[in-house]
Amino acid sequence: MSFSINTNVASLQAQNYLQADQTFQNQTINEVTSGLRIVNSGDDAAGLAVANGYRSTEAVLTQGIQNASQGQSELQIADGGLSNISQLLDRASTLATESASGTFTGDRSTLNNEYQSVLSEINRQAQSIGLNSGGTFAKNLSVFIGGGNGSTSAAQITNGSVSVDLSNATVDTQSLGLQGYSAGYQTMTASQADSGFYDLSNASATSVSNVIANTNTTGTTSFVISGPGFSGGAGGAITVNVNLANVGDTTQLATAINAGITAAEQTGTAQAGAFTAANIQAVIHTGKDGAQQLQFTSSNSAFEVTAGDATANGLMGNLTGQSAGGLASGATDVGEDVSTASAFVADGTQQITGLAYTNLASNATAADADTQSLAITANNADGVPQSATVTMVAGTSADLTMDNAIAQINQQLQATGNAALQSIVASDDGGASGTGQIYFSDASSNPFTVTVGQSTNTAGADIATTGLSAGVPSTNQSSQVGLSATSAIDTEAGAQSAVSALASAVTTLGNAQAAVGRGENLFNYATNLAQSQLTNDTTAESGIRDANMATEAANLTKAQIMLQAGVAALAQANSAPQNILSLLKG
Repeated sequence: MSFSINTNVASLQAQNYLQADQTFQNQTINEVTSGLRIVNSGDDAAGLAVANGYRSTEAVLTQGIQNASQGQSELQIADGGLSNISQLLDRASTLATESASGTFTGDRSTLNNEYQSVLSEINRQAQSIGLNSGGTFAKNLSVFIGGGNGSTSAAQITNGSVSVDLSNATVDTQSLGLQGYSAGYQTMTASQADSGFYDLSNASATSVSNVIANTNTTGTTSFVISGPGFSGGAGGAITVNVNLANVGDTTQLATAINAGITAAEQTGTAQAGAFTAANIQAVIHTGKDGAQQLQFTSSNSAFEVTAGDATANGLMGNLTGQSAGGLASGATDVGEDVSTASAFVADGTQQITGLAYTNLASNATAADADTQSLAITANNADGVPQSATVTMVAGTSADLTMDNAIAQINQQLQATGNAALQSIVASDDGGASGTGQIYFSDASSNPFTVTVGQSTNTAGADIATTGLSAGVPSTNQSSQVGLSATSAIDTEAGAQSAVSALASAVTTLGNAQAAVGRGENLFNYATNLAQSQLTNDTTAESGIRDANMATEAANLTKAQIMLQAGVAALAQANSAPQNILSLLKG
C-alpha cells in the first residue's frame, strides 16, 4: 500500500464525480423548471432539428387554418348574398309574369319601374359580395393551408392549397342573362322611344316581306359575325346562312336566323366553339311605338355583325335613300349595297371607335414595305395591366388592306394566350374593301388602351403616312358605347321574353350557389385535415422536446442524494493525508 501527501488521488476522483453530480443536478433542475428535455442544442442536436421542423409545420398549419376559416367566412357571406338575389329573382319573375298576361289592364310602366329597380339591386348585391363580372372573388381562388408534401417547394405549395373556382359563379344581371350586348341599327332598350327608325313590322312599307321581295332573288341571305376567337385572323369569322323560303314576318325572320346560328355552331371548328360560347341570338326589338327592328344580342361577349349581302343589310336597317339617324321620307324597302354601310358593333361594350385606316403600302423589297405597331393594354380580372404589341406588315406584292390588317391584329391578340387581351376584337365599319375605319371592342367593363405607333418603311428609316390614323402616333382610350340590352317588361312581348330569361337566370344562380357551396365544403374538409395534422405534429414535437416530469423528478432526487454523498466523500478524501502524521510520530 502506497501513501502520498503530494497527490491526493481520492480527492481528485471525488471532485470529478462531484462535478458530474453538480452538472447532472443543474441539467435536471433546468429540465424541471422549463418543462423541456432539450434546453440547449447540446442536449440533443439531432432531436432538436427534428423538433424544429415539426414546430415550423405547426406554425404554417395554424395560420393555414386561419386562412381557411377566413375563406369559409367570405363564402358564407357570398352564400347569404346569393340567397338574397334568389329572392330578388322571385320578385322579378312575379312582375314579369304579371306583365306578360294578355289580360293585364294596368300600367306596365309601373311594373317595369319596379322591375328595373330589382335588376339594379341584383347588380349592387352581386358587387357587394364580389361576384359581379370582374369582381373581387369572381376568379379561381387559391387558399394556402399547408400540410402538403412533395419533392419540390412548388409541389408542396400546390398540395397544401385549396382551389375554389368562382370564375363562372358571377351573378350580376349580365351574367344571369338579363343584361348583355346588342348589335343592330336600333340598339336601345324596349323602354326607350325609337321614333324615326326603320320598321320591319307587317304594316310598314319596309316590312320583312317587302325587303325580301324587292332585294332578294336567291331565297337565302347571310350575316357575318365576328368576336373573340371567331374573327379575322382568329380562325375566321362565322358566316350565318339564312334560308328565307318561309320567312314573311319578323317572328319567322328571327327563327330562320337563329336556325342558321345553330347550324354554324355545329361545324366542330375551334371558332365555332368560341361562337357557341358567345351565346349570340337574333331577336326582334319592339318599341313603344310598335316599330320592330332586327337585333343580335349576347349575354357575355363583344361582337360585330356584318351584312353578307344587300338583303341582310336592308333587314338590319340600311335602306336605300335612308338618312343618317333615321328613316328619311325617300327611303325605300331596298337594302343598300354592303360596301356602303353594313357593320354593327355590339353596344354596351368598351370600344375605341372610328380609327381611320389607309392601306399600308407594299414593296418588292420586304424591308421597304410599310409597317406599323400597336401597343394594346387591358386589365385582367385582378386589375393588373396586361400588354401586348401587335405589328401590321404589308407584303411584297400587295398592299395591306383593312380586312387583312384586322386579321393580323386579331391573330396576334389571340396568340398572346392572355384572356384580358384575347377578349379584345378588331373589326371594321363595313365600308369599301381596303379603306375605312377600324373599331376595337371588349365586353369587359374595364377600359383598355390602344397606342398607335408611327408607320415606317425602308427598314424603319422613313416615315410613312399609311395605316391607322395616317401613321401618326396616338393613344386611344376606350369608353362604353351605347346601352346594354337590358331586360324590360313594359310591353307584353318584352315581359314574355323576360319570363324565359328569368327561368334561365334561376338556373344560372343555382350553378353559382353550387360552386360556392362546394367551396365551403372544401374549406371545411381542408380545415379538418389541417387540425388533425396540427394535433399529430404537436404530439410528435412534444415527444422529442418536452421533458418527462416523472422521470425528471426522480432524477432530481437522485442528483440531490448523489451530490450530498459526494460532498461527504470529498471531505473524507481530503482528510485522508492526515493519517500519514501517525507514521511520523515516533
